Amino acid sequence: MPFVNIRTFKGALSNQERKELQTKITDLLVQYEGKGNPEFKKFVWVMLEEEEPKNWMLGGTTISDMLDNNPSYKKNYLANRTEK
Repeated sequence: MPFVNIRTFKGALSNQERKELQTKITDLLVQYEGKGNPEFKKFVWVMLEEEEPKNWMLGGTTISDMLDNNPSYKKNYLANRTEK
């Protein structure tokens, strides 16, 4: 029973992108670990955890600071956060 845990920051992915990512990872595990058996799908867990951007740091800069310094990236981030 494979378990995949993906961690990212809130707003990095839209609802549709999250679902597509989880579906594609599931399909890959069915293909490789399940040897293509579609019944294997019911044993695949894919968990996507989202954290606040202030909790992530890359190269000494928080994602929050990166968003503040890149208006187009922030616009996309805010659009993803407001999706239902």
